[in-house]
Amino acid sequence: YAPSFLGSAVSVVLQYFLQCKMNFLPSRVLSRLVARTSAVPSGLAYAPFAAQRCFSGVSKVAVLQDQQIPREDATKILESRGFNVAWSLQEPSDADAVVTVTSPITEEVLDRHPACKLVAVSFTGFNHVDLEACKKRGIAVVNVPAYSTDAVAELSVGLAIAVYREIPGGERTIRSGNWVHSTGGLELRNKVVGIVGLGDIGLRTAELFRAFQPRELLGWSRKEKPAFTAAPTLGHHVGLEELFERADIVSLHVALNAETQGFVGRSLLEKLRPEAVLINVARGGVIDQKAMADLLCQRRFRAGLDVFEKEPIPADDPILQVPAEQVVLTPHVAYKTVEALQRRMEITADNLRAFADGSAKNVVLTAP
Repeated sequence: YAPSFLGSAVSVVLQYFLQCKMNFLPSRVLSRLVARTSAVPSGLAYAPFAAQRCFSGVSKVAVLQDQQIPREDATKILESRGFNVAWSLQEPSDADAVVTVTSPITEEVLDRHPACKLVAVSFTGFNHVDLEACKKRGIAVVNVPAYSTDAVAELSVGLAIAVYREIPGGERTIRSGNWVHSTGGLELRNKVVGIVGLGDIGLRTAELFRAFQPRELLGWSRKEKPAFTAAPTLGHHVGLEELFERADIVSLHVALNAETQGFVGRSLLEKLRPEAVLINVARGGVIDQKAMADLLCQRRFRAGLDVFEKEPIPADDPILQVPAEQVVLTPHVAYKTVEALQRRMEITADNLRAFADGSAKNVVLTAP
């Protein structure tokens, strides 16, 4: 029994080296040695364990971008999932997986990491990843789809209140040495609120607006969502044009892709009434920004904007010419809370571990 047990142990070690590509001998030699020592006695199953831990050969992770939490915290989270971590903001690496937030993943970037099998996006959006380049190289892509639901929904309501109650304008008045700012703001209560896009964030935003007792909650989605019409939200599905015509507040929550680029064009924007407020915490590209800036300058409606067509905003962008009382601007911070950023790093590490163990989740692109 002892020789058999010893042979099985040797087989386990050799299989581990073979599976993880830690080959101190040529693969064909290792394979022959494994075959000769693979008689595992009844009740022992070491080899499957070794294979599982290195199922995809992922053991080293290169972080290509600051994760917006302390670097030592991010490193500790990744190491707790069993990975060696290298911070490769510009440097090449031999890592099996790379981690990015919004930094583009292009052919050039992938060339610097030739062993890469996985791109882990620490973000919900992934339009900055060249999926075709990844597909050609057999690289999988995963993302973090729901880490900032509460954070984004809360800023949507916050921007609506900031516009309605003229909060930035009130501060400017005080800092200029004055006191009376205007004849008064508006309440959310008894208004018609329209939600464009009824995914997780859109639904959570609707729930928060419901707490302010709106007269009606309208919603648009490509597919009707039973959760939107059920308690406690009690919303009503309507067409897109009707939503823009009737809503006092329109909050956008659609992903940016080929179908939604410029999705909210001039014709839709012109349906908004002068007392209406447009909130965008989705992506800048879903709106025709030039048309929006023009209409805001004409005081056709007001807006609260967290995202823009180009970020950071160029100094000559027409949106910066809009009168301050017509728009409240924030620098793409909807997702950015301490809690959400920590959650995002944890989910990213879990995505990496799941892929390494052969049970990938939150998959955007499957490796061929």
